[in-house]
Amino acid sequence: MQERGINSTFKKLIFESSEMVFLADDSFPYPIFYSNKAFEEQIGEKLVDKSLVGLGLDISSFIFKDELKLSYGGDEFDFLIELPQDSSTNHFLFYKGTKVRTQGLPTKKEFEQFVVESPTAQVIVKPDGGIFHINIEAFNLLGYQHDSTLSHLAELEVLFDEPQQWRNWINTAISGDYTEQFSATLTNPSGNQLSLEIAAKQLLIDGLRYVMLSFQNISEKVTLEKDLEDSSNFLMNLAEQVPGGLYQLVLDNEGKMSFSFLSKGIAQVLGLKPEEIENFTDISMAISRVHPMDLPQVIMSSIASAKKVEPWQCQFRVKSDPNSDEYRWILGAARPEALANGDMVWYGYLTDISQQKVFEAKLNESKKAAEKANQIKSDFLSMISHELRTPLNAISGSTYSLMHDHPQLQQKSELDTINFAVDNLIIMINDLLDFQKIEAGKLIIEKAPFHLSSFVSQIIKGLSFHARDSKNRLEINISEGLDVTVCGDKTRLSQVLNNLITNALKFTNEGEVKVIVNLLESSNDKAKVYFEVSDNGIGIAPEHQEKIFGDFDQVRPTFNTKYGGTGLGLSITRKLLNLMGGEISLQSVVNVGSKFFFTLEFEVSEQQVEKSSPSISYSKDSASLHLLMAEDNDVNALVLGKIINKWGFTYERVRNGIEAVDAAKRSTFDCILMDIQMPEMDGFDATKAIKKISESPVIALTAAAKLEIKDRIEECDFDGFVAKPIDATELQKIIREVILHRNQSA
Repeated sequence: MQERGINSTFKKLIFESSEMVFLADDSFPYPIFYSNKAFEEQIGEKLVDKSLVGLGLDISSFIFKDELKLSYGGDEFDFLIELPQDSSTNHFLFYKGTKVRTQGLPTKKEFEQFVVESPTAQVIVKPDGGIFHINIEAFNLLGYQHDSTLSHLAELEVLFDEPQQWRNWINTAISGDYTEQFSATLTNPSGNQLSLEIAAKQLLIDGLRYVMLSFQNISEKVTLEKDLEDSSNFLMNLAEQVPGGLYQLVLDNEGKMSFSFLSKGIAQVLGLKPEEIENFTDISMAISRVHPMDLPQVIMSSIASAKKVEPWQCQFRVKSDPNSDEYRWILGAARPEALANGDMVWYGYLTDISQQKVFEAKLNESKKAAEKANQIKSDFLSMISHELRTPLNAISGSTYSLMHDHPQLQQKSELDTINFAVDNLIIMINDLLDFQKIEAGKLIIEKAPFHLSSFVSQIIKGLSFHARDSKNRLEINISEGLDVTVCGDKTRLSQVLNNLITNALKFTNEGEVKVIVNLLESSNDKAKVYFEVSDNGIGIAPEHQEKIFGDFDQVRPTFNTKYGGTGLGLSITRKLLNLMGGEISLQSVVNVGSKFFFTLEFEVSEQQVEKSSPSISYSKDSASLHLLMAEDNDVNALVLGKIINKWGFTYERVRNGIEAVDAAKRSTFDCILMDIQMPEMDGFDATKAIKKISESPVIALTAAAKLEIKDRIEECDFDGFVAKPIDATELQKIIREVILHRNQSA
């Protein structure tokens, strides 16, 4: 006898108790697997079938009760009942059983009443198979009307899918003296297919032997079992078919790690033979295949996952064959779960990513090649920029010098044209360099204080000649409230406005270009400003309005011939505005005109900037200024020398950094003009050396863009910076400023 569920300490007391106790399984037909002495003496010894069905009970008769009145062998008994409390308890406990009445066998009428009221489908049959009684539940289950006349079990054969099995079982059940069970599938007259579990019990009624058949509908159970089987098959098939392999890894309380489940795919991932995977349980067997350089990462990430109970993921290499030096890349991932017994379980997968790693390596090589090509392109553009700026510097300087030699009216007009052409070339060069920087993500938007209304007015003033040359009127309208100092990148904003205004002037002939700057919102520390540049020029068709913002795009190829330009101006304008937090918009009608507009938000600066440069006074006559010019290019030196002479200054020229340092040692100069790119010693190293021996301010002269060498300029402590082609007016202004600063600091 199996005596599960009984604590050994109380077993003897329970067995010897005068009150009846027994335990029954919770699955049909509910066999009794433990009973004490009192139960055996009063009931068990007479019981042919030791089950609840053998006692004439059905689970539905007590499932919602805590006590039971049991009739058996002519006697009645009372029991208390304890039902399963959770999924871990799979039995019914009947205890404190006592006999309450002794009487004879129930009458036929009483038995019929019991059968009628029973919630279980039951049929009472005679030894010859004739139906003695059938209850309502049986009529309902088998699909017959309640007034149907069923006289023999043979009439039910037509319902069963396998009638011969039904006949064989019924003959055995009726002729025997023990309970039989039978599972069958039938289709009732209502057309419903049912899966039934049928039990037979021998009975005596008025001294005659009968058989009670109990029918239980287990269709839902069969369906559920089939669904579970299908799901299990699906999941198992899925586990075998997914790329890679699935596993379950257990870390017990003693620190031992082992695989409790491995799908077949693990063998392919780890290079195991089919017979090896069956014994592949110890984690050390897997670790032995990991590349030594990857092993620390695998172990440390696993420990971290266990401590934090967080998902684990790692890429590592494993040996394809223990006898080989070849490795394959594996991606492992798992999710941990802490169990109540203290164990840690990971549910995860391993997959071969060797091909992905090969692709990544190729992609990385391509990336490096692209970066190298981009660097070559950047270096080429910088070199071309420098080479172009050098002759432009000579042209610009010569033009400036000639403009100050009192040229005739016709000559002055031609010099203005040359100067305008130089400015356009410089804009194109700057566009190319800026485009390269933006594409490389190296262009930085600076924030420095500047006076907003003065800044816009200066831009308009600088483009007035361009407007006159193109026979257009250039008007400006600045609203109130913009007489304020704000923080922003005035250089880039100037570039944006210059691009838009010069474009408007270019595509307008004897017309009008308007610049509107309005203050939209203002607070103590913020100012939102609206900018608009409009013209009444040729306009842009709707289908071309987005295209003009593309890189190197022109509306039509003929535009490049007629109007010139790189096609980068508006592209750079949009990108610069995006970097500054703005977005450019366009409204245009062909032959009516165009309007470009955008909004920017500035921080209002507490630092006030003068609207115009203050007058500069000198501690000595500016005509007596003596400069040192470090310039290796003879043409540039000649042009710059003429400009210096025009100012009434004197100078000494050297051809490289070494000569510049030597000159600074032997003489005192009011200011040093230092070219950056020179042979023997460049301008950076020369300036560092000069700063150690002289207090003369040093101004950098270079064809490189300031942002490219900004860090080195600050590192070498230059006092000023002027880009080539040199703007003579700008250079003179910076010379005066650095000398003034030196004098004030002295």
